[in-house]
Amino acid sequence: MLPSTTDDLLFSCLSPANLFRYAATCKTARSSVSSYCQRAFKIGNQLKNFFTEEEILYFRYWQSRTGMLISGSTALQFLDRSFYPDSDLDIYVEHLYADRIAYWLFSIGYEFVSRKRQTKDFRLAYQEIHHGTPHHLHAFFPAETIGYFGKGVAEVYDFHKSHPDRKIQLITSYHSPLEVVFDFHSTCVMNFITHEKAYSLYPRATFEERRSLHSSHASWRKDSQTVARTKYARRGWLVVDRLTQSEIDNRTSAFAYGRRAVGDQYCWTMELLPKLADLPQGFVESNSWGLSFTHIRQAEMKFMLLKMPELRFSYTVADEIIEAYLSPALREGVAPPRDDLDTDVRMLVKWWREDQANERR
Repeated sequence: MLPSTTDDLLFSCLSPANLFRYAATCKTARSSVSSYCQRAFKIGNQLKNFFTEEEILYFRYWQSRTGMLISGSTALQFLDRSFYPDSDLDIYVEHLYADRIAYWLFSIGYEFVSRKRQTKDFRLAYQEIHHGTPHHLHAFFPAETIGYFGKGVAEVYDFHKSHPDRKIQLITSYHSPLEVVFDFHSTCVMNFITHEKAYSLYPRATFEERRSLHSSHASWRKDSQTVARTKYARRGWLVVDRLTQSEIDNRTSAFAYGRRAVGDQYCWTMELLPKLADLPQGFVESNSWGLSFTHIRQAEMKFMLLKMPELRFSYTVADEIIEAYLSPALREGVAPPRDDLDTDVRMLVKWWREDQANERR
């Protein structure tokens, strides 16, 4: 039997799908791949440049409590088993919970470094945005709020730590952090990590075909989009502006149109190691969205938003079909206590996913 270091060298050259195909060949292969995955997909490998081992556990605790996600290039590196020198850690959270994350970062030695237009006092910088959070009359409403940095983004806070130099960007959202993810420039970066799982929304295109579909609805400034597209093209992805009509019509395409939900059969969903059994199940799988195409065959990420005082978190909702599926449980006077309602939304979206899967069989 080859040593594990030899396995690592060989398996690192295989795509995720080829890894799983090899694992299916025999028990020995399955055992070798399982052992490799425990080493290669250990979240501590991605976070050790920013936190100690003890701090990593606390970081995941805060993810559980606030719904905070790791996304951007950090999540992509984790799932792609790659490394980008000098990359920051990008974390996303509803603005309501951002102060808790910031004060924890302060407690472990990070310092807030204000941007040109921000006050140098984090507390004031946070409250300035917090008091300006938009309010809505109805539980379901369009995703229309565009902040300085793009759709759904409330603010960006930079935290630095020296010896060695490290930078964490805390990106806050007015509503669900998934609204910000769906507004990314293209699909190869639509991946994220919770306290318990890592998700890729378009895994076959991203890791097998090495294609990234440009989102025509992305609200980033054109110069920023150009920089991002160039960066990921340099990292090995073919950024596609539009699909052919034949691929749009192909229901087996990696970019098949229609409603989706986080954690559905088209996602790559991976449980994190080590597992933290004491932390409760998260709510990110309550989010859904749709992929559609314009008359010139460009992609659009479609969704509305759900936010209520009785809910701990906000959610993205693909369309009126899922809104109608959720609405009976959310009517005024029917809503149970706060924590139970988030659990109900997660359960109902899971039922909807199962119904859709059954219909496709």
